[in-house]
Amino acid sequence: MKKIFAAMLLLVMMLSLFAGAGAYADTEATALFDSGDYEGAFRMASAADASDPAVAALLGKAYYLGLGTDVNYAKAQSYLETASKGGYASAAYLLANASDFGTGTRMDKDEAARRYIKFVAVADETDPASSDYGMCMTYLAECFAKGHGVEKKHELALDAANKASGAANLTPFELMSLADFYNSPAPNHVSNAADQTGEYEVETARKVDAAKAEELYKRAQPGLQKLSDAGNLAATKLLGDLYLDGKGGVAQDYAKALSTYMIAADEDYAPAQAQVGYIYQNALGVPADYAKAMEWNNRAAMQGNPEGQAQIGYLYQNGLGVTQNLDEAGRWYTRAKEGGSDWAAAMLEQTEATNPHASFEAHA
Repeated sequence: MKKIFAAMLLLVMMLSLFAGAGAYADTEATALFDSGDYEGAFRMASAADASDPAVAALLGKAYYLGLGTDVNYAKAQSYLETASKGGYASAAYLLANASDFGTGTRMDKDEAARRYIKFVAVADETDPASSDYGMCMTYLAECFAKGHGVEKKHELALDAANKASGAANLTPFELMSLADFYNSPAPNHVSNAADQTGEYEVETARKVDAAKAEELYKRAQPGLQKLSDAGNLAATKLLGDLYLDGKGGVAQDYAKALSTYMIAADEDYAPAQAQVGYIYQNALGVPADYAKAMEWNNRAAMQGNPEGQAQIGYLYQNGLGVTQNLDEAGRWYTRAKEGGSDWAAAMLEQTEATNPHASFEAHA
């Protein structure tokens, strides 16, 4: 009897040790991820219990963003679902993003809207001391700035961005998102809903904070370079953006921007392809070549990239390399607007206002 009891006690102790090891692996993997050691974090999380929402959140982010491993949207989807059900708001946002842009799943704007609403509802509940906080506040700023799941509210977007920018554990992708936010002015915004007096709320335009933006670009640059060297195409495209604009402590260099974009464009990465089209379209360091611009814009547009679509609209609007066709321009601008391009929306409005032809049709 004593032997049976001793064996049972030993079993309980072993199970406790395994449980403790699992918890340790979870904590250690998160610490590695927060420090920027994405490969180490991924290895450790891969050996941990993936039914744990914390582990699933880390693995989901790793596979979705290509941090420490290759991008794999199918695997990301499964882990993010587990993490979202476990209360990780960042996972809820990434699932919304996947539905919004069709990354690894069917593009479904209605589903994306529902998921964005769910994310916004829980994001503010994220513990400021948690590893997930900076990422959640970055995504919340984007939701309020772009109207994902909520009405556009630039003051609330700024509040979330300010909270996020103070976090120490942001990935290069969040740093770039925040830098772009501070680097872009927000238009004056009139609320659609009148208050009890019948007055409509008007928000003051958010001003550009170039110094804050540059600080964030500089924080992002080393991490982007490291990820790009490891083959991350999204990081490569963003690195090209820094060279194109002369941000993040690097000198403006159109040739370097083009060669950097081409690394990702040749791998069929649509955002980089659109940037190659943009360079040829605007003669940035190269002679204007509208045939090449159309080629690269079209490669991006066929994957649903709104920048490529908008740039094709611009070529048709101005008759650059093609016969001027304002109806065709309107159709491309409309596609890009539906994909989330604010620039395309503005150009569509301009084209409708200036088109001398009564037959103008702005539809996809």
